[in-house]
Amino acid sequence: METLEDRRGWAGQVVAEYVDPAGQFAFGTYDVAPLPREGGGVRPEDVLAANLLSLRLGWREVIPLFAAGDGPAQRLRAALDDAVVAMRSAPNFEDHEDEASLTDAYGELAAANEATRGVEGWTPVTVSKVLHRFAPHAVPIVDSRVLAFYDVARGQGAELRARMWRDVRANLDWLRPLAAAHTTPDGRPVTVLWVADIIIWTPPPK
Repeated sequence: METLEDRRGWAGQVVAEYVDPAGQFAFGTYDVAPLPREGGGVRPEDVLAANLLSLRLGWREVIPLFAAGDGPAQRLRAALDDAVVAMRSAPNFEDHEDEASLTDAYGELAAANEATRGVEGWTPVTVSKVLHRFAPHAVPIVDSRVLAFYDVARGQGAELRARMWRDVRANLDWLRPLAAAHTTPDGRPVTVLWVADIIIWTPPPK
């Protein structure tokens, strides 16, 4: 299993490349905060924005969530809405004092992950990429690279968060200054969790 410390020597370089306004990453698009809305839930455009992180969500994956009814897709939409509200008000990922606190804070996110069962085109990876825009301080992006980095199997979300939390906490002395050196395109502080995600996701520079 790798650690963030293993990538410390070139972390600043890959973060700078990601935030480059002339670059080809999604910093100027996906990383702009969703528009505020009454009730705070997700809209179709919020789901589609996750395609900027290499998803392929189309009408089959989006329209059923917003259709009338009480089927699996609608229950997933409700779970996503609950998770948005919970995670927006959650502490910073790195500020949890212990793993028990971490587990308690992610109940709604875990429920949204569970609600993907039986909904075509949806997995916990999809959930993470939709919700991260709403709470970049609290919701880690999960994909195959992150799972491989921490040597965690799919479906082990709690274990992934625990390993990532321990790793981030062990490297706050340099992650915090690196995050503080950047802001999002719409002027918000870049979060420690966001920086950690970028470092993990980005291949080593050649």
